[in-house]
Amino acid sequence: MEAQHLQVTSGQPFAEPEVDALLKHSVRTQLESLLKQQLTVEQRVQQLQQSFVNAMTLVLSDTETQHQALVKAFDAMYDQAVQSMALAELSQAQLTRQYVSASGLIMSPHNCKHTIKDVYRIKGYARGIDQAIQSKLKHVSSITVLYPACGPFAPLLLPLLSYYKDSQKLTGQQIQVILADVHPGAIMTLRQLVKDLQLDDYILRIEEVDATEYRPEESIDLLVLEAMQHGFTKEGQLSIAKHLVQFLKIDGWMIPQNISIQGMMVIGETEFNQQWKEVEYSHSLNTDTDAQQDRIELGELMSINKSTLLNMQELELQDGVKVIPASQVTLPVGVDDMDKRILAVYAHIDTFAQEGVGQYDSGITHPRPDMTFYIDTKPRDVEHTHFVANSGDTVQFYYQLTGLPGFVPVKI
Repeated sequence: MEAQHLQVTSGQPFAEPEVDALLKHSVRTQLESLLKQQLTVEQRVQQLQQSFVNAMTLVLSDTETQHQALVKAFDAMYDQAVQSMALAELSQAQLTRQYVSASGLIMSPHNCKHTIKDVYRIKGYARGIDQAIQSKLKHVSSITVLYPACGPFAPLLLPLLSYYKDSQKLTGQQIQVILADVHPGAIMTLRQLVKDLQLDDYILRIEEVDATEYRPEESIDLLVLEAMQHGFTKEGQLSIAKHLVQFLKIDGWMIPQNISIQGMMVIGETEFNQQWKEVEYSHSLNTDTDAQQDRIELGELMSINKSTLLNMQELELQDGVKVIPASQVTLPVGVDDMDKRILAVYAHIDTFAQEGVGQYDSGITHPRPDMTFYIDTKPRDVEHTHFVANSGDTVQFYYQLTGLPGFVPVKI
């Protein structure tokens, strides 16, 4: 594979993929080949709409759906959505440009597109959002929903809106949605997808804007946000939420209602390998009892909800970096193999009511090992990125709000 050249556009570096023959083949030709299917426009649009409705019908069902049936329905939804992406005629740069902004990673539409196949992430959010919308509409005739950093497919809302339209359960007079994303390629795809799904009645606006700077004209009833990666790193969930929470009505809700970030000390082989050898797929319901009991839980590092966001205090360091104090944790004593354990950080997401996304249900809740965190041992070559402590020490965690967000431990 040829080396990628680096260009700068609007002050941001990105890879110029025209020189990358393999990438060109794997992206462009795959997308274009989807358009060669012998379907009329009406047939394609009908299949797209039906795939979205089918997936949400399974997700919202009160009876438990088999894993493989869900996977099949979500794969069909993905296959149809990608055809709309192809019709949007993104250039190579628009399709593949990915960069780090001041608040975190901005993913390319090409990499974002797979999110619509994340079954249990979308299930946990869609069921929660559905209940939140129903609850709101018991008291008011219409609501405004803001979905920032929604990516090219807005997967947490567009399938749900398709279901509402098909079932005539809720109308565009009852729900008005603002979709926002900073990536031009995502916006182009969104416009095409909304048109193909014939959801214009539900969409108030589609905004190309940085979510950390966006100031909506309307007061917001529901703020729907998922800009996360595992271990609560890389993407700008906290920065976006912290900025936009101020635009919620007094009785407005955030979805998710709460994100709890937890820390634990684990034996890597047990946690990430052995407990998954006998199961079909990783999921919170499929975790192994022995592996769970082998964990040393450190407790909650941070809780993100409407209340904590409104009261969150920033500290600005000398170099301009902003951090938010998280929890203090006293490292447990009397653990014989502590020197062999690694810190793993994971999220539990409560979307609304009893709905949520548990650990291992999705990539965003998958525990993330931190290989720079050492207890009762030292790395051979200590670097400035390494954190070294002993059992019984008290550790203060901070969360840095930079282009590479994440937790920073400091020994007290």
